[in-house]
Amino acid sequence: MTTTLEIQKTTSIVGLLEALSSEMSIAAVSCGHLDSALGQILEEVPMEARLKVMQELHMVDMLAQHITAITDFTAGLASSLAAEGQPDVDGALSRITLGDVAARLRDTLDAKAA
Repeated sequence: MTTTLEIQKTTSIVGLLEALSSEMSIAAVSCGHLDSALGQILEEVPMEARLKVMQELHMVDMLAQHITAITDFTAGLASSLAAEGQPDVDGALSRITLGDVAARLRDTLDAKAA
């Protein structure tokens, strides 16, 4: 009975992580569309103000990258949990291409474990 309950809990957590990763992926695509739309608006900004606006547009790109990093991390957790019955946090962190995001997540997770 306990084994069945553990499998059900693992399966539900895997499903939760997969759903979260899927939604984050949709959000990343939306950020890409937003970035494209803002790029089109940038063409209408007077030349003397473009640099300032471009710096702000860079934040949209950073947001999209951050969302993608969290998506990859969550997908990695779901994958390892489904395959091994426990999350491979180090493996999931290694999927993150933004070093700052991976470092912050690792620091937060280490602090929570302490």
